[in-house]
Amino acid sequence: MRKWIMLVFCISVLAIFTGGCIDDLVPVNEERPAQDVSAYDFEVFLNNSFDDGEFIHTSTFYLSNDGDTKAVHILDNESVIDIIPLEDISSSSQEPVSNIVVLGNYSGSTDASIRHFTDLSRSGEPANINYTLSEDVIRGQKHIYITFSQPVTGFVAFTLATPGGQDFLHVTTPPSVVRFVLPEGHTTGNPLIGKANPEPDERYYDPDNRENLVWYNEVTHTGSILESVQRFSGDNNSQAEPAPKAISVKYYSQSAPQGLLIAAGILGLAALLVFSKYRRDKKRLKKIREDVENQFRNKKRRGRE
Repeated sequence: MRKWIMLVFCISVLAIFTGGCIDDLVPVNEERPAQDVSAYDFEVFLNNSFDDGEFIHTSTFYLSNDGDTKAVHILDNESVIDIIPLEDISSSSQEPVSNIVVLGNYSGSTDASIRHFTDLSRSGEPANINYTLSEDVIRGQKHIYITFSQPVTGFVAFTLATPGGQDFLHVTTPPSVVRFVLPEGHTTGNPLIGKANPEPDERYYDPDNRENLVWYNEVTHTGSILESVQRFSGDNNSQAEPAPKAISVKYYSQSAPQGLLIAAGILGLAALLVFSKYRRDKKRLKKIREDVENQFRNKKRRGRE
């Protein structure tokens, strides 16, 4: 009897531990959904991406007001993209990552060059490249991985669900170039409404009148990529990997500061009116009190006479 009890106990413990391990890494449905290439702008944004002939990871995030962000990565010989959702929305009906589109080829059959990326952006034909989508939880933070069967060179785009209003956070590992493209008619930088942290290295407006914010993470305009990584690690012979860096931006309508100023003016005027009424009422009550006190003193004086 005791042997059966011990056997059932061991099986239960094994099932619990096995269930926990499975929960840590959850493969996503292998069925490949349709790719909507027209949803993305495959712009050859390569500012400071090439240095001494080397190429580094370039990421562009097209922000919007509808809760979705279009992410376009330009890769060279990379096999994994690590995505950190802004919050755990696994209970929501909306997928955190959707419409994955790849324009490129396996790195063994192509070289990274401006001409190559330009040709890819003009082709608009999605590549038949195998990948898997998986999830993991590391230190309480959810991660989503796009893993290719072989290293890839080209564009990888996807739609990222970003609940939480008009703010966005991206965690990047330098060296890399990161660009945020704000929706038309929106900006950032007001300390009372919202700003970018850290401050971008470059700001400009594109032909579509959208404000662009660019960060060159640990990549100098004059030094090489190798020098940048060595300077970051503090040792030319160090094998330590660069630490992740968080970039956040809270954006708002360009008319928001004016609206805030008008609202502040209205509130100030209302406060002034309330204060003026308070002063008038105070003076009126003070006069009434003085009249009552005078009448009381007069009656008391007449009583003594």
